[in-house]
Amino acid sequence: MEISIQRTVEAILKQEKVGIFGDYDVDGATSTAILGNFFKTLGIPFEIYIPDRKEEGFGPNEKGFIEFIKKGVTLIFTVDCGTLSFEAIDFAKKNNIDVIVLDHHQSEMKLPNAFSIINPNRFDDKSNLQNLCAAGVTFMFLVSLNRELRIKKWFQDNNINEPDLINYLDLVSLGTVCD
Repeated sequence: MEISIQRTVEAILKQEKVGIFGDYDVDGATSTAILGNFFKTLGIPFEIYIPDRKEEGFGPNEKGFIEFIKKGVTLIFTVDCGTLSFEAIDFAKKNNIDVIVLDHHQSEMKLPNAFSIINPNRFDDKSNLQNLCAAGVTFMFLVSLNRELRIKKWFQDNNINEPDLINYLDLVSLGTVCD
């Protein structure tokens, strides 16, 4: 979580364009909406990509990442997917794009070479949050990110009202119930 927050703060400070690659189910869609709404509130430029279930299947893929690269994205979040996406994440890395995975699916011992993977179902995770869906993981990420931005006085310095994260819980609940 800590290195993910630091990388995201760096992207915010530099006004980097962010990509959100979401899964096509309700948990993925709500996770995408939660993250997108947060970035929109902060005025952070972002793009969203949801793969076509029939044509692209599950998880991050090269096609989606190429679309992000064409649009100037320098940091990609995968939500509700990515824990086992070795090839797509390797492709991003070869193109100097950092990938932060926000997922809840069971991992293997070996993980992709992402910038970071936040997943309470990693074998090495000790958070006791294994029952969270991706919307819950995304929400916890935003709690940490919001806190870090507050500590750095980013909201104050940029004359932006700090988002009230309670307003995101309807989407977290929807993702939780549907998953």
